[in-house]
Amino acid sequence: MIHSKNTKRKAALFCLDSMLDTNLPSWRQDLKSSRKKEGRSPSNRWIQLATVSEDNEPRLRTVVFRGWYKDSSMIIFTDRRSEKIGHFKSNPNAEILWFFLKTKSQYRFKGKINELIDNKNYWDTLSEKSKSSWFWGSPGERINPKVQSSYEIKFNLPKSENFVVLNFEIDSVDLLKLEHPIHRRYLWEKIKKWEKIEINP
Repeated sequence: MIHSKNTKRKAALFCLDSMLDTNLPSWRQDLKSSRKKEGRSPSNRWIQLATVSEDNEPRLRTVVFRGWYKDSSMIIFTDRRSEKIGHFKSNPNAEILWFFLKTKSQYRFKGKINELIDNKNYWDTLSEKSKSSWFWGSPGERINPKVQSSYEIKFNLPKSENFVVLNFEIDSVDLLKLEHPIHRRYLWEKIKKWEKIEINP
Protein backbone atom coordinates (compact mmCIF):
# COMPACT_ATOMS: atom_id res chain seq x y z
CA MET A 1 0.00 0.00 0.00
CA ILE A 2 2.83 2.40 0.89
CA HIS A 3 4.62 1.48 -2.32
CA SER A 4 1.45 2.25 -4.29
CA LYS A 5 1.09 5.70 -2.70
CA ASN A 6 4.73 6.51 -3.36
CA THR A 7 4.35 5.44 -6.98
CA LYS A 8 1.29 7.63 -7.44
CA ARG A 9 3.02 10.59 -5.79
CA LYS A 10 6.08 10.26 -8.03
CA ALA A 11 3.85 9.92 -11.08
CA ALA A 12 1.96 13.08 -10.12
CA LEU A 13 5.19 15.03 -9.66
CA PHE A 14 6.44 13.74 -13.00
CA CYS A 15 3.27 14.94 -14.69
CA LEU A 16 3.62 18.40 -13.14
CA ASP A 17 7.11 18.68 -14.57
CA SER A 18 6.26 17.11 -17.93
CA MET A 19 3.21 19.07 -19.11
CA LEU A 20 5.26 20.69 -21.86
CA ASP A 21 3.86 22.85 -24.62
CA THR A 22 5.21 22.34 -28.14
CA ASN A 23 6.10 26.04 -28.28
CA LEU A 24 8.21 26.21 -25.14
CA PRO A 25 10.67 29.11 -24.82
CA SER A 26 14.15 27.98 -25.85
CA TRP A 27 15.51 28.70 -22.36
CA ARG A 28 13.36 25.83 -21.07
CA GLN A 29 15.38 23.46 -23.22
CA ASP A 30 18.67 24.93 -21.93
CA LEU A 31 17.41 24.55 -18.37
CA LYS A 32 16.26 20.99 -19.01
CA SER A 33 19.71 20.11 -20.33
CA SER A 34 21.41 21.66 -17.28
CA ARG A 35 19.15 19.75 -14.90
CA LYS A 36 19.73 16.48 -16.72
CA LYS A 37 23.52 16.83 -16.49
CA GLU A 38 23.25 17.72 -12.79
CA GLY A 39 21.80 14.27 -12.08
CA ARG A 40 20.72 13.60 -8.49
CA SER A 41 22.48 16.63 -7.03
CA PRO A 42 20.33 18.75 -4.66
CA SER A 43 20.99 21.73 -6.93
CA ASN A 44 18.64 20.06 -9.39
CA ARG A 45 15.73 21.22 -7.21
CA TRP A 46 17.11 23.87 -4.85
CA ILE A 47 16.66 27.45 -5.98
CA GLN A 48 17.31 30.82 -4.34
CA LEU A 49 14.29 33.10 -4.08
CA ALA A 50 14.75 36.84 -3.47
CA THR A 51 11.88 39.09 -2.41
CA VAL A 52 11.51 42.63 -1.06
CA SER A 53 10.25 43.12 2.52
CA GLU A 54 7.60 45.59 3.61
CA ASP A 55 10.51 47.81 4.76
CA ASN A 56 11.93 47.74 1.23
CA GLU A 57 14.84 45.50 2.25
CA PRO A 58 16.07 42.47 0.27
CA ARG A 59 15.35 38.99 1.60
CA LEU A 60 16.86 35.77 0.25
CA ARG A 61 16.25 32.10 1.00
CA THR A 62 16.58 28.65 -0.56
CA VAL A 63 13.35 26.95 -1.62
CA VAL A 64 12.46 23.82 -3.58
CA PHE A 65 11.45 23.91 -7.24
CA ARG A 66 8.16 21.97 -7.46
CA GLY A 67 7.54 21.98 -11.19
CA TRP A 68 5.88 24.13 -13.84
CA TYR A 69 2.44 25.70 -13.79
CA LYS A 70 2.61 27.06 -17.33
CA ASP A 71 5.33 27.45 -19.96
CA SER A 72 7.06 30.17 -17.96
CA SER A 73 5.69 29.82 -14.43
CA MET A 74 7.43 28.00 -11.58
CA ILE A 75 5.69 26.37 -8.64
CA ILE A 76 6.94 26.83 -5.05
CA PHE A 77 5.39 25.55 -1.81
CA THR A 78 5.50 27.69 1.33
CA ASP A 79 3.89 28.23 4.74
CA ARG A 80 1.21 30.93 5.02
CA ARG A 81 2.86 32.08 8.25
CA SER A 82 6.26 32.70 6.61
CA GLU A 83 7.52 36.24 6.00
CA LYS A 84 7.60 35.86 2.22
CA ILE A 85 3.78 35.92 2.13
CA GLY A 86 3.77 39.53 3.35
CA HIS A 87 6.56 40.35 0.95
CA PHE A 88 4.83 39.37 -2.28
CA LYS A 89 1.54 40.88 -1.12
CA SER A 90 3.19 44.28 -0.69
CA ASN A 91 5.53 43.85 -3.66
CA PRO A 92 5.03 40.90 -6.06
CA ASN A 93 8.37 41.48 -7.81
CA ALA A 94 10.87 38.69 -7.15
CA GLU A 95 13.93 37.01 -8.56
CA ILE A 96 15.11 33.40 -8.60
CA LEU A 97 18.70 32.25 -9.05
CA TRP A 98 19.44 28.67 -10.07
CA PHE A 99 23.07 27.55 -10.38
CA PHE A 100 24.24 24.25 -11.85
CA LEU A 101 27.77 23.29 -10.87
CA LYS A 102 28.39 20.59 -13.48
CA THR A 103 27.54 22.81 -16.44
CA LYS A 104 28.73 25.98 -14.67
CA SER A 105 25.46 27.63 -15.68
CA GLN A 106 23.72 30.39 -13.73
CA TYR A 107 20.08 31.19 -14.50
CA ARG A 108 18.49 34.38 -13.18
CA PHE A 109 14.72 34.58 -13.45
CA LYS A 110 12.88 37.86 -12.92
CA GLY A 111 9.13 37.91 -12.45
CA LYS A 112 6.16 38.26 -10.14
CA ILE A 113 4.68 36.01 -7.47
CA ASN A 114 1.02 35.23 -6.84
CA GLU A 115 -0.82 32.55 -4.88
CA LEU A 116 -2.65 29.65 -6.51
CA ILE A 117 -5.91 29.21 -4.61
CA ASP A 118 -6.79 25.79 -6.01
CA ASN A 119 -3.92 23.77 -4.53
CA LYS A 120 -5.49 20.47 -3.40
CA ASN A 121 -3.78 18.48 -6.17
CA TYR A 122 -0.39 19.75 -5.02
CA TRP A 123 -1.14 18.79 -1.41
CA ASP A 124 -1.90 15.26 -2.54
CA THR A 125 1.60 14.90 -4.02
CA LEU A 126 3.24 15.37 -0.59
CA SER A 127 4.50 12.52 1.59
CA GLU A 128 2.90 11.99 5.02
CA LYS A 129 6.09 13.32 6.63
CA SER A 130 5.94 16.50 4.58
CA LYS A 131 2.22 16.99 5.26
CA SER A 132 2.87 16.78 9.01
CA SER A 133 5.35 19.68 8.84
CA TRP A 134 2.60 22.11 7.83
CA PHE A 135 1.00 21.60 11.25
CA TRP A 136 4.15 22.48 13.23
CA GLY A 137 4.79 25.83 14.94
CA SER A 138 5.10 29.06 12.99
CA PRO A 139 8.34 29.49 11.00
CA GLY A 140 10.88 31.72 12.76
CA GLU A 141 9.29 31.50 16.21
CA ARG A 142 11.18 30.19 19.21
CA ILE A 143 10.51 26.50 19.88
CA ASN A 144 8.60 25.68 23.05
CA PRO A 145 10.02 22.29 24.19
CA LYS A 146 6.93 21.63 26.32
CA VAL A 147 4.69 21.85 23.30
CA GLN A 148 7.02 20.80 20.53
CA SER A 149 9.52 18.33 21.95
CA SER A 150 9.22 16.04 18.95
CA TYR A 151 8.01 16.26 15.39
CA GLU A 152 5.54 13.44 15.15
CA ILE A 153 4.55 12.13 11.74
CA LYS A 154 0.78 11.72 11.41
CA PHE A 155 -1.22 10.03 8.68
CA ASN A 156 -4.33 10.88 6.65
CA LEU A 157 -4.08 14.56 7.49
CA PRO A 158 -6.48 17.01 5.81
CA LYS A 159 -4.99 19.88 3.79
CA SER A 160 -3.48 22.42 6.15
CA GLU A 161 -4.60 26.05 5.99
CA ASN A 162 -0.90 26.91 6.22
CA PHE A 163 -0.14 25.17 2.92
CA VAL A 164 0.40 27.72 0.14
CA VAL A 165 1.34 27.18 -3.50
CA LEU A 166 3.12 30.12 -5.10
CA ASN A 167 3.15 30.76 -8.82
CA PHE A 168 6.26 32.59 -9.99
CA GLU A 169 5.48 34.12 -13.39
CA ILE A 170 8.72 34.69 -15.27
CA ASP A 171 9.26 37.90 -17.27
CA SER A 172 12.91 37.45 -18.20
CA VAL A 173 15.70 34.86 -18.06
CA ASP A 174 19.41 35.68 -17.89
CA LEU A 175 21.78 32.74 -18.47
CA LEU A 176 25.49 33.01 -17.73
CA LYS A 177 27.71 30.11 -18.83
CA LEU A 178 31.10 30.14 -17.15
CA GLU A 179 33.00 28.80 -20.12
CA HIS A 180 36.71 29.15 -20.87
CA PRO A 181 38.38 31.18 -22.12
CA ILE A 182 35.35 33.49 -22.49
CA HIS A 183 32.08 33.37 -20.57
CA ARG A 184 28.86 33.36 -22.61
CA ARG A 185 25.66 35.15 -21.60
CA TYR A 186 22.14 35.04 -23.04
CA LEU A 187 18.94 36.94 -22.37
CA TRP A 188 15.29 36.07 -23.04
CA GLU A 189 12.38 38.45 -22.35
CA LYS A 190 8.70 37.59 -22.41
CA ILE A 191 7.79 40.98 -23.84
CA LYS A 192 10.03 40.13 -26.84
CA LYS A 193 8.40 36.73 -27.29
CA TRP A 194 11.33 34.93 -25.66
CA GLU A 195 13.77 35.78 -28.45
CA LYS A 196 17.25 34.53 -27.47
CA ILE A 197 19.85 37.32 -27.50
CA GLU A 198 23.53 36.93 -26.72
CA ILE A 199 24.88 39.76 -24.55
CA ASN A 200 28.20 40.69 -22.98
CA PRO A 201 28.99 38.62 -19.87
